[in-house]
Amino acid sequence: MADAGSEPPDEILVVAAIVGDLRAFDQLVLRYRPAVVRLAQSIVGCEHAEDVAQDALLLAFKALPSIEEPRKFAGWLSTITRHRATRWSKRESTHQSRSVALDEVLIENLEALTEPVVDKIEDDVLRQSLEAAPAAYALVLKMRFLDEMPLKRIAAFLGVPLSTVKWRLHQGKKFLRERLEKSSDHTFDGLTVGE
Repeated sequence: MADAGSEPPDEILVVAAIVGDLRAFDQLVLRYRPAVVRLAQSIVGCEHAEDVAQDALLLAFKALPSIEEPRKFAGWLSTITRHRATRWSKRESTHQSRSVALDEVLIENLEALTEPVVDKIEDDVLRQSLEAAPAAYALVLKMRFLDEMPLKRIAAFLGVPLSTVKWRLHQGKKFLRERLEKSSDHTFDGLTVGE
């Protein structure tokens, strides 16, 4: 996992990006893109998460000069992502209500033929357990273990205290263990709160 202590803090990258350093914004994108995709996914689903994430990151880039507190970039980006995902979801709902039944059948069949790259988890039982986890736990678990995001960065992105992230991670792992024990003899020993 990446060591967050060796990287420049968000506020330095934000200020550098505001004055024109595109590499600084690239670092911010690399740092937060997995979280943006996960958050978008929790609102609009897998099919549109990448589009919403791209839209949110582009909007953040354009609005970067308007940020009032560069040290709160993660929370600011999270708010932009939630807003864009909510708008996308409303727009899709309107579009869905107008679509023809045949189109819906075709779209459903196309989805079955494609497998999302973002959620490739080898073990189907684990994937199903992760999807069945309460949303707050699942999002933290995915950001931590699939995206290898440091706990402090998850806390900043979600706008919650570090202790809340640790608690959600602990409860999420507890949920997964119980679910996996019920469904089969799978064990999930690799998860520890301190990671």
